[in-house]
Amino acid sequence: MAYCNGYENAIWENRIDADVCGSQWKKLGSWFIGTSGENEREFLELALNTLQQNIKPRKYFPEDPLLITPEVKSSAIYRDEMTKLKVELKFLNETLAESIPYSSIRYQGHMVSNTTIPAKLGFLSAWMTNANNACGETGPVTIQLEKEVGKQLCDLIGFDVSQCPRGYITSGGSSANIEGLWASRNVKFFPLAVQKAMREEPTFADVKDLRVYIPRLDRKQKLIASSTWDLLNLNLDDVISLPQEIERLTGKDHTYFQGDINKYGMAYKGFVEFFRLHDLRTEPVVMTSAANHFSWDKAATLLGIGGSHLVCVPFDRNARMDMEALQKRLEECLVKKVPIIALICVIGTTEHGAVDPVEEILNLRAEYRKKGLNFYLLADGAWGGYYATLMRKSEEKNHLLPAFPISNYVCKQLSCLKDVDTVTIDPHKTGYCPYPAGGICYRNGKMKSTLAIATDMLHGTGNTNSHCYGLETSKPGAAAAGVYLAHKVIGLHSSGYGRILGQSILGAKLFYCAWLTAANPDDEFVCVPLIPIPEAYDEEKAMKFIRERILRSSYEDIVLDTETMDFLSEIGPDLSVNAFAVNVKGNACVVKCNRLNMAVFNRLSHTDPKQRSVCDVPLFLTKSRLSQKECSTILGNFKERLGVSKETEDVLVFLKNTVMNPWTAADQTIQMLVRHFRQVVTQCIAEINQTE
Repeated sequence: MAYCNGYENAIWENRIDADVCGSQWKKLGSWFIGTSGENEREFLELALNTLQQNIKPRKYFPEDPLLITPEVKSSAIYRDEMTKLKVELKFLNETLAESIPYSSIRYQGHMVSNTTIPAKLGFLSAWMTNANNACGETGPVTIQLEKEVGKQLCDLIGFDVSQCPRGYITSGGSSANIEGLWASRNVKFFPLAVQKAMREEPTFADVKDLRVYIPRLDRKQKLIASSTWDLLNLNLDDVISLPQEIERLTGKDHTYFQGDINKYGMAYKGFVEFFRLHDLRTEPVVMTSAANHFSWDKAATLLGIGGSHLVCVPFDRNARMDMEALQKRLEECLVKKVPIIALICVIGTTEHGAVDPVEEILNLRAEYRKKGLNFYLLADGAWGGYYATLMRKSEEKNHLLPAFPISNYVCKQLSCLKDVDTVTIDPHKTGYCPYPAGGICYRNGKMKSTLAIATDMLHGTGNTNSHCYGLETSKPGAAAAGVYLAHKVIGLHSSGYGRILGQSILGAKLFYCAWLTAANPDDEFVCVPLIPIPEAYDEEKAMKFIRERILRSSYEDIVLDTETMDFLSEIGPDLSVNAFAVNVKGNACVVKCNRLNMAVFNRLSHTDPKQRSVCDVPLFLTKSRLSQKECSTILGNFKERLGVSKETEDVLVFLKNTVMNPWTAADQTIQMLVRHFRQVVTQCIAEINQTE
């Protein structure tokens, strides 16, 4: 069982009993509308009060006349327009009835779920004001809420406050990822712009002795005399502090010399002219796991780095970045003197729920810094960042919790996030908040200043302006308000969000056990999870343990059984995503295996309301695929366990379920869903056999 920080203290210092298990559902029951709308009355009352609070006239200027008069309302034109609104709204509401039922326990597809009551109400309240968090002029209240949310997220990650970390809301994880790489690119090449300005501009006459720490040499030396390679491999904090060092030497504000530096910089010159100006001959790369989100490809394209310079590192049998493969690529870059702008580690891969080994990557970076190769470390925690709440002890007096099977490995990686340079973290995923609410946090808050683009059109005081940073200018203040209220009500600790996500992890681990045993010995199909049973366990004994101690047990029996929870913490996915596939027993053809999984997916998804009703889908899953190029290790093992040929290089289609609904772990829920799954698989096999 995982014993890490607040998680251990919140759970194991006190005896866990049946009453604690029961209190779990009561706490969760106050945060969601419910899988069947059980809190409909309570939510509607709060929502109506919120609407009334924002709609009722505010007599800022009592002498102002009423403009929508009783005469206007009694006119035929007014009545006709209102009638048209009612008709069209009724049609829209009826059409939306075919939307995916995210609140249902049957939805186990993508990384999306029903949002919490406080998140909905906070969003609704600020949505009524139409606040724009571009600057203090257009969102004076909500921009302060966004600043508070940013601070909360930085605290959750564990960033050192002495570095003045900064976090804020974006439209989503993609824009946050793009921004993190954008800032990294600008910081990476900034020292070269400073060196060029020092050599060319008279304003830098007093800073010729500016010194900078060179990791390869483990000492400081004059920046103006440093090699291009050394300047491309400085520590991030040292690069960011250069303007302050110049201010110290000159006694002048950075705005005095900022323009002279910028005109030699990457952002102003662009890649081609910048490389020519600084006599650079080797293109930089970005490294990431082969399981990275496709937004990193977008980022490389948009920033001029190029998709061909996004180096994908294969992942291991647990879908985590392979450290041996990473070290090999780092060594190649060192020998060939290829600059690495950044390395991206994933905290919860979209397809597999895997957490990359952040601790090992940090150690590897420290090792290569000494050799002269440095890079910034960006964590894509869009999905997994909120799981850090499991490790934060609640300050509430009544914080007893049932056990949650998070592994020691995952706890360790989450605790290392405080040492990376940026973290993408999405409230609209595991923060259970409405779209759009992504987020990015900078360990060193000054890093984001490299993206500043000023304008005289929007004004603010101090750091209240957000329009000059990042991709977005206009953005809804409602997003920040929804996140703010959810954080305040639920809490970023083990007894709050940790309770929801811990319950989701338990559901995912139980689903893993269910997929392992979904096929009976006499069935004509096999069902195999992507992540194998750990080598430390005898597979036959593990399967017997699952059937006898888990599948037949109640929720209460499972969480009160220490041996069972120890077992669950070590098996299955890192976070709440299961990847798995089915195959016809005895079939070795990858094509036929893919046909079966596609057929199952088509039955268990809903994309076209014109073809069938959402009510005809008994269980919602989604799919992805593995290719030979970057996934050979895990793909070969997966094919072998499925019984298909490892010799072919065909891609392999697989299914996945994402557990976000905390009630997934309730008694008999998963067993009910797996029964529907078995029926669909059997039907699909029959249909495939008929067409052969």
